[in-house]
Amino acid sequence: YPQHNFVIRFGTGFCFTVVYAALLTKTNRISRIFNASKHSAKRPILISPSSQLAICAALVSIQVLIVVVWMIVAPAKAMFHYPTREDNMLVCDSYVDASYMIAFFYPIVLIVICTVYAVLTRKIPEAFNESKHIGKLI
Repeated sequence: YPQHNFVIRFGTGFCFTVVYAALLTKTNRISRIFNASKHSAKRPILISPSSQLAICAALVSIQVLIVVVWMIVAPAKAMFHYPTREDNMLVCDSYVDASYMIAFFYPIVLIVICTVYAVLTRKIPEAFNESKHIGKLI
């Protein structure tokens, strides 16, 4: 089932990347708005909704590029796996040798950056509408 292996390899990290890229983009925007207000009255660049979508799409495209390169370098293959003498399972080879962690590397980087931004933006006023739910997500 080569299509199934591709979907699993692609979807594994992609789902996490979409969530954390959006969270990182929003937290970064809030941080830049409040940091800019401390220094000047000038509005920071790239805070419009369309630019936020572009930034989020760029962050997600990095994950897509990582997975595509991974698929070219090491295409997915189905193989028999024998976890015990009695069991015989047909699995994707990347789940036996743990190379699927390649798909999780970039989302982990995004999580770390999100955590740093969450700490940096922790003193934002709670009345600020966009910051109310960020603490609940992390």
